[in-house]
Parts: sequence; C-alpha cells; structure tokens
Amino acid sequence: MKRIKKIIYLLLFVGFIAAMNACSKDEIMIYNDADYVQFINYVTDSSTCSFLASPNTNELEYPLVVEAIGSVSSSDREYKLGVVPEYTTAPSANYRLPDRFTMKAGKVIDTCYITMIKTPQISQQAVRLTLRVEETSAFKVGQTNKSAAIIYISNVISQPAWWTTNIINNFLGEYSDKKYKLFIEVTGIVDLDTNNVPEMRAYTLMFKNWLQMEKDAGRTVYEEDGREMSVSFYGG
Repeated sequence: MKRIKKIIYLLLFVGFIAAMNACSKDEIMIYNDADYVQFINYVTDSSTCSFLASPNTNELEYPLVVEAIGSVSSSDREYKLGVVPEYTTAPSANYRLPDRFTMKAGKVIDTCYITMIKTPQISQQAVRLTLRVEETSAFKVGQTNKSAAIIYISNVISQPAWWTTNIINNFLGEYSDKKYKLFIEVTGIVDLDTNNVPEMRAYTLMFKNWLQMEKDAGRTVYEEDGREMSVSFYGG
C-alpha cells in the first residue's frame, strides 16, 4: 500500500512539474542561446537520507548532483534550488538549504549539499523534502523530468523504494526490517543505485559473506519468523 501511494504521489508530482516547467529536452536543443541547469537524476528517482547508518550524528550533509547544459563558462556561475511546499512534508527544522550554489568556472557538473537535521519526528515517520531548480541570471531551468528532486529524511526502518523485484530476485532476497538494518550496519549503505550493477553486486556480496562468517562462527542469523537469513545472489 505504501509503495502504491508513493507511485501515485510521484505521478502527480511529475504532472505538477510538467505544468510548472515547460522546458523540454527538445527546447534546450533548439534554444541554445541560453545555459540550463538540472539534476543528474530523474524526478522519479527519489532517494532517502537516513540517519540509521550514523546513529550518533544529528546533522548530515546530503549530496545532490547537478549538471549544466550549454556553454562552459570561464567564470563562476550561481544556481538556485527552492523548496516545493505543496509536495514537502518536512518541517524547516529538518533541513537547511543554502540560498545559492556555485558552478565553478570551467565545470559543468557540481555536487551541492543540503544539511539534513535529525528530529524526534523522523524516528517515527519519514518526511519528504521536494526541491526544484529555479532560474537565475546565469541559468534557466533544464529538462522537466530532471528539474526536481525528492528526498525522504528518515531515522526509521522501512522498505526503501530501491528494494524492488529485481533486488529481491537477483541480489538481497526478500525484504525484512531486520535484514535492512543489518545490511546498513554491515555495509554502511542506506541507498543502492539500481543503475549501478557492479555496486549492487559488491555490497550484496559483502553482506552475503558477513552472513556466512556469522554462520561459520556459530552465530547463524535468523529472520524474525525463524528462517535463516539469506540473499538471492549466487555469485562469490
């Protein structure tokens, strides 16, 4: 049910962004007298900033990668991100968003950082921060489907959006809160990039080897229902 609600939300939000931002890839190609900035990832690639991997940390610097489309400048250029209040459930107490960011001279890729703040609320339920690219004197807004980013801020265990059927069948196996918690503790990874197969294999293998080492040491790890915890990945 949560997954269905998230899909419905994403579809509604993509429609909202399309209405608010009429710039398409074709338009960027045609109107090449301007420079554009956009996120590397698509709007539908929502991500999670989780404090579970850093239990003693109250603030995290969360990275977002943006790219410039157009000319390479010999001087620094400013770009701006703004909060979309209609699609944000995170209170301002959960984040700090700088007024401006800088695309350095000679660069077309930049990583900007948003400060995420742990509060008691996110230990009960994840909150959503939705950001969009805003026009500046240096940049217009890029492609519609890359002009916004959805980030869930959380300190609670729940099945992440990336734990899909592919992950179940080919990598980590069936989801459980206990497995996800242990996976984070073993690998230090909260989000897996499902477009990066070598990364998925590497972290799954790390977790698989840890399960085997625990078993060899007489500390077999079991799911809450008594089944031995396992992964579906067969490589070694």
